[in-house]
Formats: sequence, structure tokens, C-alpha cells
Amino acid sequence: MDVDSALAEFAVLMVTLPWFAAMGGYVNRLRTRLAENNRRLEGAFERIREIAIRDELTGTYNRRFLLEGLARELARAGRSGGGFSVCIIDVDHFKAVNDTLGHAGGDEVLKRVAEIAGRGLRGIDVFGRFGGEEFLLLLPDTDRAGASVVAERIRAAVAAETRVTVTIGVAQYAGDGAAAVLARADQALYRGKAAGRNTVLG
Repeated sequence: MDVDSALAEFAVLMVTLPWFAAMGGYVNRLRTRLAENNRRLEGAFERIREIAIRDELTGTYNRRFLLEGLARELARAGRSGGGFSVCIIDVDHFKAVNDTLGHAGGDEVLKRVAEIAGRGLRGIDVFGRFGGEEFLLLLPDTDRAGASVVAERIRAAVAAETRVTVTIGVAQYAGDGAAAVLARADQALYRGKAAGRNTVLG
């Protein structure tokens, strides 16, 4: 046995082992830090996505997401032959609300209406702020009669739980485009306004 060689190898081993241990710890710390940064990045992307699809005031879906949802539902109906209905929900006399309570008070009214209208919906339903004091509810696999029942529940709850009322126009998909079904719901809404508001028409 070459004692000198063995001692030299032992010395090298004693020098390199702590270095390898230190490097292993360093690599583990890097992996931990990288995993944490990845989690933060995923969280940031999720927040950005939520900002992109949510209405800033009410926290419901925004107009862009609603129109994308409508386009998806139209495509699904074209593939499977299924149907859907839409409800346009409009807060009655909202200008008077703003004039009486101020814009901050009007904002609170919109948030409260959104909260009430969004209650009890199915996971497949899509609800959000369509613009101003208008909200849109997309109800897949629902005919006009079923949508009118949902709309009436929302109308009654808003009237009972707030100091405002809503008028709701309902329309069922009839094999036409997004603009056509929205136009029919809008026409029903304006008929409801003309009939005295605080009603559901389809």
C-alpha cells in the first residue's frame, strides 16, 4: 500500500467533501428559491388574468369576457345543436340614483345589484357587467321560459333587498348570431321599460 498516495487522496477527499456539501446546499437553496419564484409568477399571471376579465367595480366578468362567452356558446350550439338564453338586466332610473346618492352611492348600488344577481347561479352560467348600469346573464342549456324564471327571481330579490328595481329583457338563441340574440333581449328590455319598469319581459 502506497501510504503517501493514500494520505494524498484522503487530504483531497477532506478538502472536496465540504465543498461538495456546500455546493449541494447551494443547489437546494436555488431550487427552493426557483420554486418559490415560479409560484409567485403563477400567482402574478393569475392576478393579471383576473384583471383582464373582471369588472373593476363589481368584480363580475367584464364586457369582453361576456362577449367571448357568448361566442363560445354560439360555437357550442352550432356543434351540438344545443341552445341558450340571455338576460339583459338594467337598473331602473339609475341617473336619479346618481343624482340623489352621488357617484359613490351609485357605485355601491351597482355592487349590491351585482351581488344579488350573481347569487344561486350554476357553474356554467356566465354573469357580468355589460356596461354602465347594465348586466348580462348567459344561461347555457336554458330556454326562454327557464331564463324568465331566473330573471324573475333576480328582479324580486333586488326589489326586496335594495332601494332600487331592475328591468330584465330575456331572449332565447334561435339559430342566429350574437348580435341578433342580444338585440332581441335589448328590445324586450325596452318594452319592459315602456311598460313601467321593475319587470321581466321576453
